[in-house]
Amino acid sequence: MMAPMEKARADAQAAAQRTLQRAATFAGLHATSKPLFQKPMRVGSRSLLVRLVWPGVLVVCDPATGEVLAQSVPGNPALLADGFVSGAPFTEKPMGER
Repeated sequence: MMAPMEKARADAQAAAQRTLQRAATFAGLHATSKPLFQKPMRVGSRSLLVRLVWPGVLVVCDPATGEVLAQSVPGNPALLADGFVSGAPFTEKPMGER
């Protein structure tokens, strides 16, 4: 059995988790219309397109061919997505949400 203070803390945490889950769903519905961040990046003489898309996936594309050269896991822009294969055509949704 929980003490009243522990129960109040657990209830508050559960409410915060539900609020965060609803907000994440809401953001997912409304943040997919355009990238959260998009900017060209120079790599030697080439220019690559770097995009941050919902849910926190970093995508690097070749703007000349439309190929995706690298894609991160959600929330960790420095970690390559599992099963990523370079050269796939760019789509608006990150790998795994297609």
